[in-house]
Amino acid sequence: MRGRRFVVGDGVTVADFVLAYTLDWGNEAKLLGDCPGLLSYMERMYARPNAPPRIAQALASIAAK
Repeated sequence: MRGRRFVVGDGVTVADFVLAYTLDWGNEAKLLGDCPGLLSYMERMYARPNAPPRIAQALASIAAK
């Protein structure tokens, strides 16, 4: 990810969302302590304007099952 804003190309793709989710999981397991660039990338993805509502929708969907 060094020098890149997104995983593939010049704009956000599904790959970015999958990576952000995976990095979040890794961060919860305390695996990203030595990777400030990856933490910054994950935070940038979650800071996108549509991220909080989409995450809330996904969690509500899971809770409803």
